[in-house]
Amino acid sequence: MSEVATEAEMADLPPSAKLVHLVLQEHDRMTQSEVTEETQLAGRTVRDALGRLESAGLVTEEICLQDARKRVYTANSPDSEPDPAEAETAEGAASGD
Repeated sequence: MSEVATEAEMADLPPSAKLVHLVLQEHDRMTQSEVTEETQLAGRTVRDALGRLESAGLVTEEICLQDARKRVYTANSPDSEPDPAEAETAEGAASGD
């Protein structure tokens, strides 16, 4: 699967993931709790939607600088590819390296 989702991949996402993506496009950077508050979806639903969007390449996850326990999510534009250096940093942080 490519890093950037096609329209077909976006069409295969559940409505909750589409809503989360829309909210992230409207706001620059948001934590999971902020997305949950804004969408009024259950926390588990938002967590699942963010995971699906990240797998599809539509969302980038970063560590929150104010609180390293939290993650900040940003919507990717369809025509841009994620920076490989940022992806390695996020993966290393997530694995505890």
